[in-house]
Order: sequence, then C-alpha cells, then structure tokens
Amino acid sequence: MELSAQQQQRMDKLSNDDQLKLKAIMQMMAKEKDAIEKDARKAKGMIEDRPYDRRNAKGIGQLNVQPAVVDEIGFHIDAYKEGTINVDDMIQAIEEILYGRVKAPGQRFEEQQKTQLNTVENLIIRHLKGIYSNAYPDDFYQSFADQLMNNAEAGLVDLDGLDVESEFDNFAADNRDSVSLREMLD
Repeated sequence: MELSAQQQQRMDKLSNDDQLKLKAIMQMMAKEKDAIEKDARKAKGMIEDRPYDRRNAKGIGQLNVQPAVVDEIGFHIDAYKEGTINVDDMIQAIEEILYGRVKAPGQRFEEQQKTQLNTVENLIIRHLKGIYSNAYPDDFYQSFADQLMNNAEAGLVDLDGLDVESEFDNFAADNRDSVSLREMLD
C-alpha cells in the first residue's frame, strides 16, 4: 500500500498499536475492494467462475474434456454439495451427460411412434387417405402399401418418380371385389 505524503504524516502521528490496526483495516478494505471488482467483472461477463476454470491443469491420466461437459458436470456436483439434489439424481445427471440422454420408457415409446409416422409406407398411406377421403378401409390402404413396399424391395418397382395414385387405382381395380365384400360384411 502506497501512502501519499499527507497520509504518511498522519500515520506517523499515531501510536504503533493504532498504526498496526489502521494498516490491518486498510488491507481488509483492499481485499474487499478486489472482491467487489471481481464480482463486478463477473456480472459484466468478463470473468466466469466456472468449474472448468477450477480444474487442476496438472496431473497424470487426466482427460482432455470439452469445457461445456466439465461445466455441466460441475454444476450437478455443486448442486449435490448444496443439497439441491440427492446423490442418485447427481449420478443420473452425470450418466446422461457422459452417455447421452436417457429417456423414460414412455418417452421412448412416443419417439418410436413419431419415427413410425414418417416411414415411406405411412407417408404413402396418409397421402392416399387424403386424396381418396378415406373411401377405403384402413387395412385396404395398408395392403396396398405392403404390396408396394414388397415389390420395391424385390426390385419390381422403383419408388422414385412412381405415380402412387395410378398404382393405387390399379390396385383398387384389381381388388374391388374384395373391398365390396368387406363393405357388405361390415
């Protein structure tokens, strides 16, 4: 701590005990000022107190991990230390970070349904149902789609550029009798 000439004169007038007390107070004020300035810089985003910044750069066998991963894991460890989450929640969170998102059984089923909705087969069925205004039963559309996909897999039909509507019309003409019988039975 540098004192100006005037401050030094005042200090010299004090007793030794008072000088020591005043120096201690000035040191505490300087430390507090540094902490306040650091907090202000943090608030402005100039310095971040992140778990990644707290890591020990030296060590044997340390992995080079992306800062975002270290920050995320550090966040969950800090939450555990603060008592916000329990140890099981912390372990699950870290496993999700390391091994990917873990989905609950219900979420897995919903995701499977969404992906099934966007198959070529289902897109064809939805398209035909829209054009023909559900004029045929669902299993009729499904039979056409099954036959079309089987023919495509066998190399008999190329789906690229295929006129699905005319193929469906041909399928309906060939299978009209079975449709009429089903409709009569229903």
